[in-house]
Amino acid sequence: MISLEKIQAVIFDMDGLLVDSEPIWQEAEKDVFKTVGITLSTEDCLKTTGLPTAAVFDYWFEISPWTRKTKKELEEMLFEKVFALIKQNATAMPGVIEALAFFKNKGLKIGLASASPLELIDIVLEKLEIRDAFDFYHSATLEKNNKPHPDVYWAVSKKLGCPIENCLILEDSINGVKGAKASGAIVVAVPDEHFYDFEDYKIADYKIRSLTEISTLIC
Repeated sequence: MISLEKIQAVIFDMDGLLVDSEPIWQEAEKDVFKTVGITLSTEDCLKTTGLPTAAVFDYWFEISPWTRKTKKELEEMLFEKVFALIKQNATAMPGVIEALAFFKNKGLKIGLASASPLELIDIVLEKLEIRDAFDFYHSATLEKNNKPHPDVYWAVSKKLGCPIENCLILEDSINGVKGAKASGAIVVAVPDEHFYDFEDYKIADYKIRSLTEISTLIC
């Protein structure tokens, strides 16, 4: 159990934790990579889940180099597709609204630390109508290092005025969990069902299947 006496703030990840965006990213990645002759399956897309987009393109370029477009051009195409799909189809993950209300009612500061660009964060918060729930939200693309480095968590905890060791971080991806643990915070992993039993998640302090369970950890 996590004592409220130890927590001053809660920091949420976004993609795959607040918003059911992973199928959207997969659809967009398949379309974009097809333009340079690379056909990705859903299993292929799962290999890079949680990585910053630049790292996704680096990963596939090393395996199958292309020449027709630059990685930067493809990244811009990817974001354009994701932005449009999020605006049209994005939905909240189970337990999101309840978890935000739970922590707000406990008097805790609430932050968001995402590997996605600020423009996408704004689109998601607007689509899910949860912007007012956050005291501060921030993109790791604005820091020196993106996840799995801890820079974005340090920046958010500083802005919230809370020592990182008194922050509870909720993350769904392995890279997110690694970065959150490296920050010095208390970490709860909320993996997708596909990844739930992966050994890498053992570094998290706690692991749950859904945000619907988060209140059961707090005492």
